[in-house]
Amino acid sequence: MNNVFLSSIYIYRLLGRFILVLISSLVVAVALFATAKVTAQEARSDGSQLESNQSPEEAAVRRVVNGIMQPYLAQRERTGARGQTWIRSSDLGAIVAVSVHGHRYFFAYGKATDAGAPFTGDTLLEIGSCTKVFTTTLFALSINRNQIAPDDFAQKYMPGGYTLRAHQLTPLELADFTSGMPDDPTNLPRGLEQRSIDYYTVKDFLTWASNYEPATRLPAPYKYSNAGIGLLSYLIETATGKSWEVQVSSELLEPLGMPDTTLRPTPEQEKRLAQGHNRAGQNAPRWPVYAWYAAGGLRSTARDMISFGEANLGHQEVNGKPVPAELITAMQLAQKPIYTIPKGVNKQAMAWMINMGEGNPNLHPVIVKNGGTSGFGSVIAINPSKDAAIFIGMNQVGAQPAAKGIEILRQLP
Repeated sequence: MNNVFLSSIYIYRLLGRFILVLISSLVVAVALFATAKVTAQEARSDGSQLESNQSPEEAAVRRVVNGIMQPYLAQRERTGARGQTWIRSSDLGAIVAVSVHGHRYFFAYGKATDAGAPFTGDTLLEIGSCTKVFTTTLFALSINRNQIAPDDFAQKYMPGGYTLRAHQLTPLELADFTSGMPDDPTNLPRGLEQRSIDYYTVKDFLTWASNYEPATRLPAPYKYSNAGIGLLSYLIETATGKSWEVQVSSELLEPLGMPDTTLRPTPEQEKRLAQGHNRAGQNAPRWPVYAWYAAGGLRSTARDMISFGEANLGHQEVNGKPVPAELITAMQLAQKPIYTIPKGVNKQAMAWMINMGEGNPNLHPVIVKNGGTSGFGSVIAINPSKDAAIFIGMNQVGAQPAAKGIEILRQLP
């Protein structure tokens, strides 16, 4: 009798242990399944990762983006149009953001930092001259509000104490690159850091701009100019009574929900800033804030920039917020073609360029602006005919992603 009782107790104990093991195994299995599901969702944002559980549109976009970006990023060395040699950095990376009918897709490649941090939609990059179309959007807003007249003499809006020798110069000529101004001020110090606003001040810049004299009658032939857009920003400040930074924030960033676009990153944003590289593939210094920062000083993320792209497509809602109608109208004005660029078919707008597909009538126009700093290359572009926008950011100068952005937009279904 005692033996039977003891045997029963032993069996119950074994059964209890079996049940505990079974429950523990089920818990582990559920946790692993949840982890695998999250990993799969995150991997879908990597250009080289999984394609399971995708919508047909996402799969089609991925095929186009990977088909163009992967071979391009694999190139080890190439020669630029001006004969410069470009050697791929071992830490080269890229982030591609695509919006099609308001559906967003992010594709990451390579590394954002030398420590191996991956690119994400929230990685900050120097967007260089993409900053210019923020400035010309503000210009278009001030035109539509009758605060500034595009064909007035620029002198009317010069900050106090400065008189332009180029007395016939107009704000529009600064916006569409027909001012004749050189790319950068001609009296800059040699070192990159010595060109920052702490050394080459706003006073230095405005004094140089005041003494600028066109070599030809205005409007001059097309000539790309950082200095011209920089000067335009000071005219806008005078006309509106508000600083450029305040206007960018209140008129563009806040309405569009773009919290990570900034001239001066916060300590938290600094932690998400990618490491740039020069043409030789070596680490590049940080891009200084120049006195003409409105031409190329912003840092941003792919998530913010695709928001800007959607607004430029005319979307009435971005990031769950209504886009002001006057902002959409201003963006359309800034994109409006003004003249055909010499020796080609592409058209120039207010800093934006309209790529006409080499005159091929079967290719819809793509509205584009590229950017570059000492360590980054970027492009923001829209294809209104497909309701599509793209932003590409790469952490090496000379990577020239603009052509790839246009190609992707044209090949999207």
